[in-house]
Amino acid sequence: MGIKPLFLIITFLMISTNGFTDTKPLRIVSISPSLTEILFAIGAGTQVVAVDSYSTYPKEAPITLLSSLQPSIEAIATFEPDLVLLSYDIGDLVKGLNTVGIETMLMPAPVDFEEILLQIKNIGRRTGNFEESNKLVNKMKIEMKNLIELMKTKSQIKIYHEIDENYYTASSNSFIGSIYKLLGIINIADQVDKDGNGYPKLSPEYILLSNPDVIILPGKDSNYIEKLKKRPGWLSINAVKKDHLLIIDPDIGSRWGPRIIDFAKEIVRQLVLN
Repeated sequence: MGIKPLFLIITFLMISTNGFTDTKPLRIVSISPSLTEILFAIGAGTQVVAVDSYSTYPKEAPITLLSSLQPSIEAIATFEPDLVLLSYDIGDLVKGLNTVGIETMLMPAPVDFEEILLQIKNIGRRTGNFEESNKLVNKMKIEMKNLIELMKTKSQIKIYHEIDENYYTASSNSFIGSIYKLLGIINIADQVDKDGNGYPKLSPEYILLSNPDVIILPGKDSNYIEKLKKRPGWLSINAVKKDHLLIIDPDIGSRWGPRIIDFAKEIVRQLVLN
């Protein structure tokens, strides 16, 4: 058995065997925007009683003041959940919730598309919505396959994904970077991310030398683009010269729920049409 399959099995065991029963949860709390989107996409929305303040999608999600950055056991417990979904174990939150009798599912950010699908299946299994989650996973697989085929009509493209003005980016070791890799896009960050943390910081000189064909800017606006064009030497970059600067919805570019397909569709639409 390879390392990857073994890791996936261990991950499933970790999130599935924490000493609680497999009774279908009726009062779910999500303190992760990505996991909130998954819950509603697999038909578990009616089981969700509260979500954190950043879970802005879908609109019917019962948004509260719960913090995903500074989660409080006491605040979460007021909703009397029988299951809490979270992506980060800040301050030993999992241990604290389990101690007071509240079951948790810790689902960290996946590293690739395959792990996104695995999380969807595991959440579906635990919440009693496995059939719906399986249908969603199959639909996402088909849509991704179609997008990959569309990208084969284009010659290989070099991209730079800018997270912020300090030149932090996303390599193929991140879930968002793995989408670029699946689509056959060359990511200039990959050569720099030697330790595999997924989010290396590049230098302006390296970006200039790499000369990306497209610069992807999640959550940015036209003012940001104007400032980018004024950076020393950046007018010589192919992406800037050809105005291939793509502004992407920050939510679909930072969450690993089902809308990761919307992110891939937008990338393909812009690259294939341009």
